[in-house]
Amino acid sequence: MSTEAQFDTTRYRLVITRRKASEILLSRKPFGASLPQVEVRSGARLAGQLIAQVRCDYHLETYCLMGKEASALPQVPSARYAVLEALDPDDEAPRSTTWTPFRGCLSSETLSPADRLAISTSLEELDGCVSHPARGPFARPGWIGELFGWLEEVMRPFGLRATGNFEQRNASPTFSLLRIETNRSAVWFKATGEPNTRELPISVALDRLFPNCVPRILGVHPNWNAWLCDEAPGQTLDNFRGVRAWAIAATSLAKLQIASIPKTNILLEAGCQDLRLHQLEARIEPFLRRAGDLMSLQAKEPPKVLRDPELRFLGDCLKAAFSELAKHPMPGALGHLDCNPGNIVVSDCACCFLDWAEASVTHPFLTFAYFAEHARRNLPGPDALADALASAYLRPWQSFFSPETLAQALAYSPLVAVFGYAVASKKWSSPEATQNRALAGFFRGLARRAYREAAQIGTRRELCRA
Repeated sequence: MSTEAQFDTTRYRLVITRRKASEILLSRKPFGASLPQVEVRSGARLAGQLIAQVRCDYHLETYCLMGKEASALPQVPSARYAVLEALDPDDEAPRSTTWTPFRGCLSSETLSPADRLAISTSLEELDGCVSHPARGPFARPGWIGELFGWLEEVMRPFGLRATGNFEQRNASPTFSLLRIETNRSAVWFKATGEPNTRELPISVALDRLFPNCVPRILGVHPNWNAWLCDEAPGQTLDNFRGVRAWAIAATSLAKLQIASIPKTNILLEAGCQDLRLHQLEARIEPFLRRAGDLMSLQAKEPPKVLRDPELRFLGDCLKAAFSELAKHPMPGALGHLDCNPGNIVVSDCACCFLDWAEASVTHPFLTFAYFAEHARRNLPGPDALADALASAYLRPWQSFFSPETLAQALAYSPLVAVFGYAVASKKWSSPEATQNRALAGFFRGLARRAYREAAQIGTRRELCRA
């Protein structure tokens, strides 16, 4: 029996272009031609896998123009496509392939109807992005050359020079993420489109306010809503299985949040979501009504359907939690709805926090609740671990708040954190939540998780008092 891990794979047909999308790479077959194909692991980052497989299978260096978001054709749901561009426009065609004029191949009867549809759709999308760059700056042929020209100008004052080696982590018409090697340490280029356009002003504000806690920004490209930043030294927290690194991260998070308290107005102006307690509390009843609607759409059990008595119990517990937190108030602070170990870089006794698209101003302990949940999933010995991380997180706060205030915050924040995560975006109240099965299931799951947290409040309060 094989001991190698088995992974689900997905086959992609590739529209590989060159020379400003005037030519396309086709595989030669005995009875015609077809688009090149590769297989990638399902669920993993698409762009990097496609590039690596093209390099392995076709010995061709490429980069992605359109990734997962543009890869499926509605007319051919069983087929998946991606659009890439050759880095060197003069590379010879790999074995058993040929470079063919892009528009000319559309009339070829040797191509399958699905391949011709993929090519024509890709050409239309590329032309649209060229004509309207704001629609998709990273789907324009040749944009990578523009990027490296900009990089040279931005990095020169810092004594940095790109070596030409880079790794593309994310690719879509409006999003881009690249790790770029230089003559010193690597740098990262990141661009975000809707709905994450606010990540740029938030990142700039955090770099100005807390330079020791976030990557240094080297330059900003406003037209692309993009920025270039240093690579944080160290390793992401998900590489550590010992409590020490996680405790360092917990303490660093608390210190960052304490430092952010007098800066919350600036953070809100920069684009951080306002998830302060009074804002969240106002969403309790609307969310419970929506949760009831979504539960009524569930066709079968399990999982558990929360009916009116359970939803009323959840509502009572949420209102009680907000009331108790109000009796022992803590000011709003910088929050991170995506405080996962892949977004925290640990080095010696310092931490750097990444990816602030989900930044907020909220009760500080909600972010620790997210952090602690990731710790439970990643580390063994959850009970001892929870105590160690809570102690590490609470230590900086003890100079400012009473033990009773901290105990109340620790007891009630897991419930409020689940609720806050559910209502942070507008998706829960949108028509899509009832029309999209996956989204409806997602919010039903959050409601059930909140119900379980509510049921544990009494036990948690006793533990915190002890």
